[in-house]
Amino acid sequence: METLVPTVDLETITTKQFIGMLSKDMGGADLSSKKKYIKATLTEVLDAMSGNEESADEESEEEKEPPQKKRRGGGLSAVKEVSDELAEFLGKGKEMARTEVVKSLWAYIKAQNLQNPKDRREIILDDKMKNLFHVERFTMFTMNKYVGSHIHPFTPVDLNSLSENSKKKKEEAEKRRQAKKESKKDGKKPRKRGVQAPWRLSEELAAIVGKEILPRPQVTKELWAYIKKHDLQKPGDRRRIICNEALKSIMDGNEEVTMFSMNKYITPHLVEKLDKSAYTHEESEKSESEDDEGSEDDEEDDEEDDEEEDSDEETGSEGSSDEDSD
Repeated sequence: METLVPTVDLETITTKQFIGMLSKDMGGADLSSKKKYIKATLTEVLDAMSGNEESADEESEEEKEPPQKKRRGGGLSAVKEVSDELAEFLGKGKEMARTEVVKSLWAYIKAQNLQNPKDRREIILDDKMKNLFHVERFTMFTMNKYVGSHIHPFTPVDLNSLSENSKKKKEEAEKRRQAKKESKKDGKKPRKRGVQAPWRLSEELAAIVGKEILPRPQVTKELWAYIKKHDLQKPGDRRRIICNEALKSIMDGNEEVTMFSMNKYITPHLVEKLDKSAYTHEESEKSESEDDEGSEDDEEDDEEDDEEEDSDEETGSEGSSDEDSD
């Protein structure tokens, strides 16, 4: 998704179209059951991209030294040394970003038609890839571990162990399960803990969300609560937000924004990053209302699907024509 997002027009693309493009990039894998996960992850990717832009701006202001080498990106986009075998296989030199490695491998997989026809999530390796990865086949999910063994620090393949990020998510999920169990015994809702650093908000944003300090995910959540409360979603296209005077003050004066593009307007209103101790999640006082909200969200997802399908039919989009041809 990090590779795909910069290539699409976030002002006009629908969720359905984005998932269709993602499926196409993954060789036609069926992602229909992953819609909610993709939506949540897409928001995280957009937030992370906004955060990276902030960091880059801060660093450029602090470091005004004569140019020497091009600044390398961070995370998955960081340029690192690759093994001699991978460099020879891809023919793109000894230094590459992981995103570029994965993109190049997928181009090769598609060109050689190596996806299992019965399960396109599985890759059946040809002789060249077998010599590189020393395995007969792998899935699109385990492929990253094999790729990691060819990128500095050349971590050996271990399919039985989880990555640090996966371990952290698993531990957090276990803590939530335990907290729910305890809450059932005590008859109380579990107290939610923040995992992201909070921000001091601008006066305009604070006036809308009702808080002066919030982590970014909570800012997004409170904004959506405000949008729904004031019925600001466009009736014919609920992906578009009609800005009232309060929203215009944080959306750069725009009359309308989309659910994708509004993230970039929020960033300038995150004034100061604070320590995690500066914010504590409030304990919910309305357990029943949360259940109602969950069901409303499901209904809204269904409505958005219907609207996107209608929109696709009207515009003759690729996603709709593909479904009709099937």
